[in-house]
Amino acid sequence: MTSATFTRLLVGLAILVAMTHCQQAQPRPPKAEGFDAAIPADTSYLAGPITFTLNELQKKINQELGTILVGKGSENGKRAGVFPFQVVRSGPVRIQYASNQLKFSAPLGLYLKKPFSSASVSERKPFCSLHVNFQSPLTVTPNWRLASKVQFTNYEWIEEPEIRLLGKEISLTNFAKKILDNSQSIIESAIDLAIYKELRLDRMVEPIWQSIQKPLLIDRQFGLWLLPKPLAVEASPIDGNAVKITTHLRVAFSTKTVLQPQKPAYSEVKLPVLQKRDTLSQTSDLRLLSFIPYADINRMLARTLAREKKKLLLGALTIQKATVYGGQRALIVKTDVSGLLNGTLYLRGRPTFDTLTNTLHIQDLDFDAGTVSELSRVSNSLIHNGMIKVMEQFLTISLGGDIEKLPQTISESFQKGEAGKKTNLAIQSFQFTPQKIAIRPDGIQALIYVQSKVAVQVKKL
Repeated sequence: MTSATFTRLLVGLAILVAMTHCQQAQPRPPKAEGFDAAIPADTSYLAGPITFTLNELQKKINQELGTILVGKGSENGKRAGVFPFQVVRSGPVRIQYASNQLKFSAPLGLYLKKPFSSASVSERKPFCSLHVNFQSPLTVTPNWRLASKVQFTNYEWIEEPEIRLLGKEISLTNFAKKILDNSQSIIESAIDLAIYKELRLDRMVEPIWQSIQKPLLIDRQFGLWLLPKPLAVEASPIDGNAVKITTHLRVAFSTKTVLQPQKPAYSEVKLPVLQKRDTLSQTSDLRLLSFIPYADINRMLARTLAREKKKLLLGALTIQKATVYGGQRALIVKTDVSGLLNGTLYLRGRPTFDTLTNTLHIQDLDFDAGTVSELSRVSNSLIHNGMIKVMEQFLTISLGGDIEKLPQTISESFQKGEAGKKTNLAIQSFQFTPQKIAIRPDGIQALIYVQSKVAVQVKKL
């Protein structure tokens, strides 16, 4: 006879002896009093920079700006006294970023339209040409644009304005300078408009904003869903270097949990007005507060036991019903059993985190003192380990789930959209750390702390 067979025989004999003295158990229920302080709701933040390369910004400005800067709307150009004229960009705008300023330079040509001439700009020679420099601060606006305030700084002549009269060259520098001075505000406004129209932050942020609103399944067995609700977006001043400019953003949102089998419905929140801040932390700080009502846990336990009654001791003991409630800073489990023992058993333990599996489980689950006093020594030893093991399995809840997949979820949604074709999204250092648990009169609160870093790189505007 093997040792395993011998053990089964001993257990069976013990059950048989115990069943001849079938025991009733009706211990006094532990009082539902003595609770932890509530964990206050806190705001979470998803933060990161949006980066534009100067090369891409330069390309887009040149594309939007056009060639004719002044006199574009008239066939003959704008008038300066007798002669109509046009100011034409004869080469690309070049951009630099230094000393918190965006600096522009471009070659310009001044074309005068001679009376009775039908030649186009491309067929004519410029009256004069010069290299012009501008600069501007760059700020974010509440309507999600990058705004500039371009101002002329200086210029250098490439070809000075002169006219030949009676065989002599006569300088017309003052005449040309007056034309340029009068046209200065038009050129500055044209550059401002090109930047304002093309640098749309909302196009980069909208996919992220939409993705973080979708319900996340935390625990599939319980049907525990996390519902994030974005509240606001903040932006700090722009900075940059010789290669790129960067604006720093932070999304504020709240969270709550819902326990139900199906994916919960949610109301989509539209992208709000962008709020400006002097400084912003660039570490995402997610404080995910879950609340698991006892009523919802009890519904889940009822569904589980309705599918299949849990039997112990080779079928000698059946768990008919199980419910939970809070008291004495512990989770109290009430189980109705039949068979070897008829009646009610109470267990108690403290919910705690398992940081290796990111689950909530019941630590030191054991029979309540009142239950122990009701059981005979034989009954206690027979059912103790099996009952505790079963209830520990029933009451283990994952608090990781799709939260751990949040970087992948956001990244995939981002890449599928139009913004994903023009930008790269990187979510790094996603660190998941459970923080605190509270036993409350109506449920369990659990606070999870997540830190990460998010960055958006603009490939194409």
